[in-house]
Amino acid sequence: MPTKSVSGASRKDCDVPPDDHAYADHESSASGTERVRRPPGLTLALLATAALYGVLPLLEAYFLYRLDATAEEAFLLGGVTITAWTWIQAGYGALILVVCALAWWGRPPQIRFVLSALLLVLTAITFYRVAETWFTPTDPIFGGQVQTTWRGFLRCQLPGLVLVPLYVMWYLNRAPARAFYRRVPLSAPSVPHTNSAGNAEGGDR
Repeated sequence: MPTKSVSGASRKDCDVPPDDHAYADHESSASGTERVRRPPGLTLALLATAALYGVLPLLEAYFLYRLDATAEEAFLLGGVTITAWTWIQAGYGALILVVCALAWWGRPPQIRFVLSALLLVLTAITFYRVAETWFTPTDPIFGGQVQTTWRGFLRCQLPGLVLVPLYVMWYLNRAPARAFYRRVPLSAPSVPHTNSAGNAEGGDR
């Protein structure tokens, strides 16, 4: 009785486990023609972060520097005090702008965790500065117009310090943002993982 010959390609396909077929299909769909687009909500979150934690500290340091240079001509009561914190906040403002640019680009994928960590640290520091304006009395000797103005400026940031971090942290952990950083479309099928007992488990979505 004649037997049918099995080609080499068919024999190789028969030897490949089903899980490997699913993984190959997943990889081909992820690296196919479908492009992973940046969600609009992610752009909004990065713009808000860059404005509150990047642009505002740089503007604060710049205006303090300019006021210090013209304090005598402008007859500012109490003058202007530039401390090491002024230059530190200018440095972290520039750092936030760089991190936001990388997060907008989406590379490296771990940049969203870096942004989240920086956001939490800077929010805690700024909250402390705002609370200090209420619990620390104005210096009767060196306090003046500039100190009073900056105290009011810090207090105006309080709503943003609550809303912006909450929105950014919430959106960075949503499925569209995770898919953008992983470069895997949301329409890609999830790959079942097989545990040590041989049971199939659902893929990460």
